[in-house]
Amino acid sequence: MRPDDATLAARPQLFRYARSTVPTTVFAILSVLALVGLVLVLANFEAIRDDASDMTGRRSGLRGIVAPALVLVTAFFTVAFAWVAIGGSHRWERVETGTRLKPRYFFVAGGPDVADALHARFATGDPAQYLPVPNHKKGGIRVAVYRADADRLAYVTIQNGKGSQAPSWPLITMRDRAFVDLKRLAPEDFSRRAGGAGTIDPTLLG
Repeated sequence: MRPDDATLAARPQLFRYARSTVPTTVFAILSVLALVGLVLVLANFEAIRDDASDMTGRRSGLRGIVAPALVLVTAFFTVAFAWVAIGGSHRWERVETGTRLKPRYFFVAGGPDVADALHARFATGDPAQYLPVPNHKKGGIRVAVYRADADRLAYVTIQNGKGSQAPSWPLITMRDRAFVDLKRLAPEDFSRRAGGAGTIDPTLLG
């Protein structure tokens, strides 16, 4: 699977996009189990349909759809689990230590000026400056916050668009106090001000 972060992809000496063994194995097993279920449903399709024909009362309306629905459900999960095992089980990690990066993503609406402002605030390493982090459903700017807890480091990347070729801003590295402050943040803390302090550009809060 292709790297999804342009900033990290541009630094292969520091980061690699590697397959994670545990989720790959788990989803591969789930896909095989779903496939077995699909085969069993297909092999017993007529029997399942006959059993469904005995439904009475409110369930009688389901007689004709039980068997086809089971086929669709098991087929869906077979494909979905296989896709995750093959293409969705990659993680960023540090080359030097092999430590996995724990990501948190935010999507922000706006142009380069908004991305510049976000970058400047995160570069301070001060939660009073970069909180709250805006998050819009259809925002084209992606802010990724990665933690490498074992190495006591965190990274912030900002890019406009998706993929390893998207326009991006310089990598921000947080260490020492900046890392500690970031690690202390609970998920809900990213959507509110840090203790009511800090100066946030109002154009980022839409």
